[in-house]
Amino acid sequence: MKETALHSSRTRATQKLVTIPMLAAVAFILQYLEVPVPLMPSFLKLDFSTLPALIGGLMYGPVAGVIIEVLKNTLHMLFKNTDGLLIGELANVVAGSSFIFAAVYMQRLGQGKKGFLTGLALGTILMTIVMAIANAYVLLPAYAVLYQMPIEQLLTMFNATSIWSLVLYGIVPFNLFKGVMISVVAYPIYVKLGSRIAARTNN
Repeated sequence: MKETALHSSRTRATQKLVTIPMLAAVAFILQYLEVPVPLMPSFLKLDFSTLPALIGGLMYGPVAGVIIEVLKNTLHMLFKNTDGLLIGELANVVAGSSFIFAAVYMQRLGQGKKGFLTGLALGTILMTIVMAIANAYVLLPAYAVLYQMPIEQLLTMFNATSIWSLVLYGIVPFNLFKGVMISVVAYPIYVKLGSRIAARTNN
């Protein structure tokens, strides 16, 4: 009996160790398929690389989802030259992690489709709030410092009069749109794979 339980536990651990890197690799590939969003600042691009991390979070818990986000952005940093000095990768980790935490927590609390829908909605709201604060107080000022430019020059590049005007009219609408788009794709995936996800969920 104990040997069976131990074998089952080792099997789950092995599956987890294999699945998380695989999902991170898929997320890394999806991160390349980014598209600009009309009427949004040029540095804001939409991709669906959060989806594999969300699936990993549903299977193994929100921490696993965050690990996938970190691995994905580490690969992105290593294999794709960015001129954002890691600001973009940091922003992606923060945005994805906040969305995943809320979505997975509510799904596990609600144990069903309604719980997941609620989680997607709260994930979108939380991601939007977190990214608004992060951009206003950390990311945009850090970008200006790393590029050795006055914050006013950065704002002029995006036709903004202040950091908060850029946040309210650029960052906030973008993250709301991103959350909705991810949710629209994530929900049918969850419905289709719900039984498989439940079978691998660690309670």
